[in-house]
Amino acid sequence: MPSIFPAPATRRVAALTAALALSGIVGSHSTAAGQARPPSVKSPRLYIFPLGNLPVDDTSKMFREPLPVAKGGCCIVVAHLIVHPKGTLLWDTGVVPDAQLGTGAPGTQMGGKRSLKDQLAEIGYSAKDITYLALSHFHFDHTGNANDYQGSTWIVQQPEREAMFAGKPLPAGNAAHFTALKNSKTIVLSNIDEYDVFGDGTVVIKVAAGHTPGHQVLVLKLPKTGPVMLAGDLYHFREERAAKLVPTIDTDAEQPRAARIAIEDYVQKNKMPLWIEHDTRLYDTLKKSPAYIE
Repeated sequence: MPSIFPAPATRRVAALTAALALSGIVGSHSTAAGQARPPSVKSPRLYIFPLGNLPVDDTSKMFREPLPVAKGGCCIVVAHLIVHPKGTLLWDTGVVPDAQLGTGAPGTQMGGKRSLKDQLAEIGYSAKDITYLALSHFHFDHTGNANDYQGSTWIVQQPEREAMFAGKPLPAGNAAHFTALKNSKTIVLSNIDEYDVFGDGTVVIKVAAGHTPGHQVLVLKLPKTGPVMLAGDLYHFREERAAKLVPTIDTDAEQPRAARIAIEDYVQKNKMPLWIEHDTRLYDTLKKSPAYIE
């Protein structure tokens, strides 16, 4: 059975974070033989790993209303590593498992040119160095390598975890990607709007349910860039955001609308950009690993 830490119903759970750190869950930055040691940091930094592409220019099957979109505007697939003085958080894990890249198996053409494992190793990290794993949601293009991080502490919304292991078909999900997480150390978030990962307000997971039962977004406060939101699949296209259309693959029609209203109000009040994680045009402008954003 997994070791599950149910998070208390508060907006800030720094005490739990501290307890986990004392228990030894925070990564020790151990590295494989011959691999560069990860650098120590004094403030959070963000690495972006390109992991594939799902070219979508025809949205006729995604929305009930016509939505013209820019050709090539969607959909890049990325993973993110947040390096913090107290540990690391891997946010999403790609579309094709690393072990399948280059095999020619059906669907592997969606993967990137380089594996997540290799891109992490390039900056000195292995799976053992990932303190926390969090997925924006369970869809196949965000969970590709989740099983490789079963040794990390998984942070997940309770409705999402329940759906992932209910034994029922998951729309747009691939259960084989994350079977190992069932027995991972897990922080289950229930009725919590915000979860402060490292206890200092710089890395916060925020619920935005609707696209899936426990879809979540990530709020970062970077020392030079300032606040940024990684929005998962709250939107897929910038045109979708402007038109306020809800995809037909969302859990229902009303819950995502409510989540979007809450998130839009949040980013406006906090004066932060919202990064649509599939926005190819946006990610073309951002630094990729081994460079980082701070």
